[in-house]
Amino acid sequence: MPAGLRRGLYAVLALSWASGIVYFVLSRWLQVDGEFGPEKHPWQFPLLKIHGAAAFLMLMAIGAMLVNHVPATWRTRRSRGLGLSLVAGVALMVISAWCLYYAADEYWRPILGNIHAAIGFALPLILAIHILRGRRSARAKHRAHRAERASEP
Repeated sequence: MPAGLRRGLYAVLALSWASGIVYFVLSRWLQVDGEFGPEKHPWQFPLLKIHGAAAFLMLMAIGAMLVNHVPATWRTRRSRGLGLSLVAGVALMVISAWCLYYAADEYWRPILGNIHAAIGFALPLILAIHILRGRRSARAKHRAHRAERASEP
């Protein structure tokens, strides 16, 4: 994957992850004293806007991944399970986000919010494992190729 695309993806992922986690913590566990009692933390709405903007950027980055990285690396047969987990996780994030924004009623919203947060929390961990395994596999392949060339007469 081109270095610029990779760095951009990591930056957008970090922004999306951080804004989502902080929003989740604020919405579930932190309130402020208002004029009429406890109310939502004032950072919740701005964080949700940042998270939504980062999500749109993530969709563009994931689209680039789906047309560049996924087809090229699928043929190598390496790290397919983790790659499929990432694609499925992103798909579930998109679906749950749409449902949270447009379709969820008061019963489903907290359930979907928890599912969305759990997947969102796990995705960077899965991505890190996927990257580390991919790099290790690529290094091993490169070493084997060098050894093969060195043994040729």
